[in-house]
Amino acid sequence: MILQIKNLTVEYAAGVKALDGVSFDVRENEILGIIGESGSGKSTLAYSLLGLLPYDCKKNGGIIFNGTEIISLTDKEWQKLRGGKIAFITQDAASSLNPVLTIGYQFREILKCKSAFGSDREAGAIISDSFKKVRLFDVGRVTNSYPHQLSGGMLQRVCIAMAIALSPQLLIADEPTSSLDITIESQIVNLFKELRQQLSLTVLFITHNLGLVKVLCDRAVVLKAGRVKEIQETSGLFAAPRDEYTKSLISSLKELE
Repeated sequence: MILQIKNLTVEYAAGVKALDGVSFDVRENEILGIIGESGSGKSTLAYSLLGLLPYDCKKNGGIIFNGTEIISLTDKEWQKLRGGKIAFITQDAASSLNPVLTIGYQFREILKCKSAFGSDREAGAIISDSFKKVRLFDVGRVTNSYPHQLSGGMLQRVCIAMAIALSPQLLIADEPTSSLDITIESQIVNLFKELRQQLSLTVLFITHNLGLVKVLCDRAVVLKAGRVKEIQETSGLFAAPRDEYTKSLISSLKELE
C-alpha cells in the first residue's frame, strides 16, 4: 500500500468535524475515486494529505505514506514532500495560475523551489517533456503564453504537467474537470488513464461526478458528512451498492441517464 489513512479525524476551530474516523488504503498504481456531495469532507481529506490544514484545527489518527507517518511532519518536512512525492491538481486551473506571469515563468518557479534543475537548458527540457506527456506539443507557444491566452482544457493540461514534472508517486486531483465542458472533460479523463500507465502513477481522484468514477476509477470511497459509508471496487459499487446512501447516489445517476 502506498498510502494508509487510519481513523483520521479533523475538527475545525468552530467545532465543525469535517472528517470523523476516516480509514482506507490506497494501492500502488491505482486510481481511487473519492465520492461525496459538497460538505462531505473531500477537500479536507486532500488538504490533510498535503499538510495544508489550518493551524488551529484539531487532527487525530494516522496518515502513512510509503511506510512513514506524515500527519505530524514539520513545515519544512511538508515542503519537501509536497509537490515532489505528493502532487496536487486544483479544481480551477485558471484561478490557480498567476494571470500576469507567463506559463513558462511559473513553471520554472516551481522547479526552482524544488531545486529540480542545474541549468536553464535542463529546466527547459523538463518543461518540454512534461508538456508533451499531457499532449501539449506546441511547447514554445504554451510556454510564452499568459493564462488568459489558453483555453480551459489547455490550462488544465498545463496544471497536470506542472504536477507530474517532478515524478510524484501520488497525485491528488481535486475535481479537476469541474470547470470544463463535457468534450474536454472526456479528454482529461483519458489523459489520466494514459499517465497512470506511462508513469506508474497512483491517483486519488476527488469528485462528485459518479459518471467519471465509473469510467476512470478502479475503486471508490464514498464519503458523507465526514464518514466513510462504503469502499468497493468500482464495478461492484455500481452493480451492487451496499450502503443506502450509495444506493441513493447511484439511483440519481441512473435517473439522469
